[in-house]
Amino acid sequence: MRSIVRAADSLATLTGWVAGFLLLLTTGLILYEIALRQFFGRSTLIAEEYSGYFMAGIVYLAAAYTLQKGEHIRVGLLRERLDPAWQRRLDLVAGVLGWIFVTLLVWALAEQTLDAWRYGTRSFLPSRTPLVYPYAVALAGAAVLWTAFLAFVARRLLPEEG
Repeated sequence: MRSIVRAADSLATLTGWVAGFLLLLTTGLILYEIALRQFFGRSTLIAEEYSGYFMAGIVYLAAAYTLQKGEHIRVGLLRERLDPAWQRRLDLVAGVLGWIFVTLLVWALAEQTLDAWRYGTRSFLPSRTPLVYPYAVALAGAAVLWTAFLAFVARRLLPEEG
């Protein structure tokens, strides 16, 4: 079980780094668009569209890493007043509920991605980007978040390491 938790953590770390790279790429694309417009009066015609795809990718790919580091939004008012055993139980319930929600999210994103692939759905913008690619990135991020919630729950079920 601990090896599965470690694998989920490694996957979350990897996607966190990919999200960081996408953030740098988004920044570069926006700066390039600004410079191109300012100095040459031209546009890439894709900067706004791809920045949106990259930002969605960042959100989905960084979600598992954020959970792993304990940085998701929590309401600590009640939790902080509980003793550690009850905190662990509350985390377990929250983790199971989160896992159920992410299971539904993965299902919906999988259907959306498969539909885009089946029907060859493309962006209506000038790039005509096949939407299966940005949808697949969102699906991959949600799938890693699914494994991260499993690891989160497993940590609460495993005995404390001495």
